[in-house]
Amino acid sequence: MGQLLPILKPTGYRQDVPLFFKEQLFKSSASPVIAFGTDEGYAMAYESAANEEDYILKLPEIKSKAIENLKAIQPNIEVQDAQGTKIAFVVGHEYASEKILDSNFMKQVGKAINSNSLMVGIPFKGHLIATDSNSEIRLKFPAIIQKYYNNPQQDPISDKVFLVNDGEIVAMAGEAIDDDGNNNFIITEIGKTNNYKVELKSKSIEELTENVNTSFQQVMAMIIQRKVFGGEVAYHLGSEMKLDKILIEKCQSYVTQIEENEMAQTLIQALTNTKTKLSFYYNNKQIAPIDNNSIEQQDQYLNDTTKKWWQFWK
Repeated sequence: MGQLLPILKPTGYRQDVPLFFKEQLFKSSASPVIAFGTDEGYAMAYESAANEEDYILKLPEIKSKAIENLKAIQPNIEVQDAQGTKIAFVVGHEYASEKILDSNFMKQVGKAINSNSLMVGIPFKGHLIATDSNSEIRLKFPAIIQKYYNNPQQDPISDKVFLVNDGEIVAMAGEAIDDDGNNNFIITEIGKTNNYKVELKSKSIEELTENVNTSFQQVMAMIIQRKVFGGEVAYHLGSEMKLDKILIEKCQSYVTQIEENEMAQTLIQALTNTKTKLSFYYNNKQIAPIDNNSIEQQDQYLNDTTKKWWQFWK
């Protein structure tokens, strides 16, 4: 008799089958899917519900049992050295990729490479790759996972990189932590500077305030987990909002609030030995912070962006 197990599938797998027992690995539209079914050895018998009420009732129990069965599977953890950085390869079992769902096992992976904060890739079935999220190779790691994904030895799963902290998945590369599906901002690390870039898609001052607050909390969480930071968080605004003095003054107020937030500054400085500063850009031109010498330049930029070439009557 087969065992009930979780199985990772690519983004969008059976998305048009509403009563098929599945969920996202991470709350994002780009996340791979976790399906639940009984492995009969020669085939997978997937679980489904009779109706929505049956689905809601059964999913927690099915998930719990599947994860419990997964814990009994112990694939090999092979550690290799790459440019002075340890990389763990979890192989030797068809459910090696699914072990990302096993918190205790992921802690074992972390122990094998002396890190509790991991960057993890699951490019194809039967393969899991992990490295220290603070290692020198971290900036190349997404490209490594992409290469494996583009040349899969088994069924492809995902080209994304996941941040696993103390055995738990806390983020997916290129996505906001705790993504609510609104896609209002994207957080990325900039090069070797250990600074952060936040791309905002806010459409109003109220939405901007909420997105700046939420994204800054998430950047702080990432800094606390990694304990590495270059000191700057750069916010980039696009044409979703009109550039005017109200917007510039609001962005300047965010900069001032962070500069004067003793709790946040003390915490980050204690962990990383650097102060935190914010900057704001509109179409890649800095609009905050503003010093006395740049006010005239900002006024000129406002005039340039509010008067289009065809608006000759203004």
